Amino acid sequence: MRTRSKRVPAFFQVYENDSLKEYLEDMALKGWQLKEVGSLFLRFEPCRPHKIRYCVEVMDKPSAFASSQSENLKAYQEFCRDAGWDYVGTTGYLHIFCTEDEKAVVVETDPQERYERICQACQGNNWLACAVFGLITLLNLYSCYLKKTFFCINGWVLFIMIGAMAVSLGEFLRWKSRAGRSLREEGVLPCYSWKAVKRKNVMVIAPILLMSMAPMVYTAGRYSSKIVIGVTVGMCVYVILLAFFFSKLLYWLRVKKAYSTKTNMFIYWGIGLVICMAACSGMLAVIFWIL
Repeated sequence: MRTRSKRVPAFFQVYENDSLKEYLEDMALKGWQLKEVGSLFLRFEPCRPHKIRYCVEVMDKPSAFASSQSENLKAYQEFCRDAGWDYVGTTGYLHIFCTEDEKAVVVETDPQERYERICQACQGNNWLACAVFGLITLLNLYSCYLKKTFFCINGWVLFIMIGAMAVSLGEFLRWKSRAGRSLREEGVLPCYSWKAVKRKNVMVIAPILLMSMAPMVYTAGRYSSKIVIGVTVGMCVYVILLAFFFSKLLYWLRVKKAYSTKTNMFIYWGIGLVICMAACSGMLAVIFWIL
């Protein structure tokens, strides 16, 4: 008996919009239709295997915090609806439309315009990564000051983030170079196979997960196994709960409310800062208790 629905990670970068489009169309041919789009997952429901056309767009003035209730997006949704396309949802900067009408006109923007929007969105991502990087750097320096050392667990987190940021930036710069050349020579944007994107994600995420376990190995000889396992499990649960909470918060701000982009960012990062400060206080309390 076939399952009612399934969820898959939505790990597609903004410049991999055509890869996501290819993936969704391939899923439809296998009997899975996209029904819901979240910040972390895509939800599919079973259907008869058939062709469904998808369009994955990056909007004008792209922002991961833009509400789907804004007038600009509503106007674009209405335009696509008149052209025979249904709005499915948004994940990050990517807005997804679909149609089963083979005669529906293409609503994708000009390749040059899409290229500029993608670069603008990625620039926003880079600024956001720098902000988070700076915050963790300050936390690392503060922890080192308290413990009178040059390295601590926050330092390891900082090292992992530097690696992840370097990989992400390198992938974007590689795409940008390839896209610029493709636009000049052929007038189109390059498209990575979704299978290649999947392999790349595995190759990036797997080492990060392994590196995240290093602090447990490092502290294994200094504290009892119960404390090490307890702290490690607690950190994993904490990270999972944070990811779930913030994905739901972002979904609520984008889909359920008509706040401006700046207001959404203020609410999102304001709550994030409060949680971060509370978490740091809790971590310091645990450290002093252990020591």
